[in-house]
Amino acid sequence: MSKGFFIVFEGPDGSGKSTQSELLYKKLSADGYSCVKTEEPGGTLEGEKIRDLLLNPVFNLCPKAELFLFLADRSEHVNRIIYPELNDGKIVICSRYIYSTLVYQGFARKIVEIEFLKKINMFAVNDIVPNIVFYLDIIPEKGLSKAKKNTFKKYYFQGGDRIEMEGISFQHRVREGYLSLASQYSSIFTLIKCDRSIQEINNNIYNLTKRRLKNDRNGKNRKGQNKR
Repeated sequence: MSKGFFIVFEGPDGSGKSTQSELLYKKLSADGYSCVKTEEPGGTLEGEKIRDLLLNPVFNLCPKAELFLFLADRSEHVNRIIYPELNDGKIVICSRYIYSTLVYQGFARKIVEIEFLKKINMFAVNDIVPNIVFYLDIIPEKGLSKAKKNTFKKYYFQGGDRIEMEGISFQHRVREGYLSLASQYSSIFTLIKCDRSIQEINNNIYNLTKRRLKNDRNGKNRKGQNKR
């Protein structure tokens, strides 16, 4: 983990996580950084199959089955993609991570206590946590409307995926959960208001990332000098 740099995008449905992670990936790659862009669920071949089970509206999963499928996907994702790339010194940019489960299955669904969810998630990811979490904050009504109108999404023809079909009250609980986590994990969470243009939001994210990368590099250099 100390070799690479781990960036996570979190936020309610329709907040622009995929768009912003793609834009940041392109900018950092153009700067000469070795980057990997991935997502959850579905960051691996096996994960793609799990993603379909989780998001396809035809499947009526019980809440516990949903939770364990997310954990299975995440564990495989970390083992196959995230940890090896970080260990190789790369910047890993991921759309969704453990915080999505804390919010969706914890705060919104209330399947089990948050502290228990934290423990099993950390077990699933071998205690790997991101350097930065960009939380994209959007009004639930606006975000859900955008998500359901996305014609490129797989289940657009059915009016949204299985999670999006939970409705607006569910999305409000999701946002409340994220705001709570942003307060709890203030050392790594950066709240980004989605009330500007896509490019303005991206410029902010890019500048914040470059600053953190510079500070991280300088910190490592100082540590190395202290050892000599």
